[in-house]
Amino acid sequence: AFAVLGIPSEIKTDNGPAYISKRVADFLALWGVSHKTGIPHSPTGQAIIERAHAS
Repeated sequence: AFAVLGIPSEIKTDNGPAYISKRVADFLALWGVSHKTGIPHSPTGQAIIERAHAS
């Protein structure tokens, strides 16, 4: 997605294990991306993504 859309200044994810690992944190820090986390498995906290996925 970075190649097509560019590097985002910030991303928001849930606190799922795939997003809170040190490897992800290091990658985002390398690219200068701020990482905000929400409540895991919360459709309210992830409303924009849930709407995009229609789930």
